[in-house]
Amino acid sequence: MVSKIDIFSGFLGAGKTMLIKKLLQEKIYSKNTVIIENEFGEVGIDGSILRETEIEIKEINAGCICCQVTGNFKDALIDVIEKYSPENIIIEPSGVAKLSEILKILDDNKFKEKCIINNIITVIDTQRYSMYIKNFSDFYKDQIKNANTLVLSRCQLINSSEIDSVINSISKLNAKAQIIYKPWDSIKSSEWKEIYKIKPKKLYNKNEFIINKIAKHSAFRREINHSAKEFFESYPIDLNDKMSEEELRTKFKIIEENKEYGNIIRAKGIVEVINGGYYQFDYVPNEFQSRKIKWANKRVISIIGSNLNKKELVRLFS
Repeated sequence: MVSKIDIFSGFLGAGKTMLIKKLLQEKIYSKNTVIIENEFGEVGIDGSILRETEIEIKEINAGCICCQVTGNFKDALIDVIEKYSPENIIIEPSGVAKLSEILKILDDNKFKEKCIINNIITVIDTQRYSMYIKNFSDFYKDQIKNANTLVLSRCQLINSSEIDSVINSISKLNAKAQIIYKPWDSIKSSEWKEIYKIKPKKLYNKNEFIINKIAKHSAFRREINHSAKEFFESYPIDLNDKMSEEELRTKFKIIEENKEYGNIIRAKGIVEVINGGYYQFDYVPNEFQSRKIKWANKRVISIIGSNLNKKELVRLFS
């Protein structure tokens, strides 16, 4: 059996993991789907989000997608295919991974008879599009140009003229990709299925994507380590004490208003709240979101940015 690969690209905080979670809940993927998830940083957070879909999570730490030594990832992918014979493979690279580099790795003769690239999706944060394409053009444009489907996030938070401006800009970078800009909550399961029936721009053979009922999934997380570390750094902070959701929100407000903590462009983590239970949270500039989760095996914050003042960040969250 030939495994079908869907790649979910997108800059830090665009909403890749939440889109994957939604598609799993909408039963888009067939049984025995493997999720290979690469996070930029020293801790993995997104596996706890995907547990909410009641999939089986398996974690292995060897290998990476975008580091200079790509052989580890290639061998691990072959092992996964041979061990699980998955119908579908979802690859979620780091937000600062170049999509062209990932496609180059997968364009290897050893994969030709084992898997095909089915969909290449890039998630774009419409609220921060102008800021990111200006400041992180190298990563951002690469992710847009090499996708066959561009899914816009946070469209419900901006007006139609701003959406039109983003669509006009990304169309100039990639005129062939289909663009999905309808708010995700208003897209029905049948519509998602139609989206995924469209043949992608790049295929290693012409098989159609098969959609069946969802059953059991396995996720594999790999730590990423590539040239993005020249531009960004990631710093994890273990949380020993419980705190309220509002207290956590306030701390990120302090970070926004005070430059002494560094240039923070992304943070996510899991906190144990005072009144019981766990919350998973996401932060990007001027936006903090949190949601209650059923399960967590860690309490940690992962902060990504540049010129991070680690001492002051630890003091703030301790």
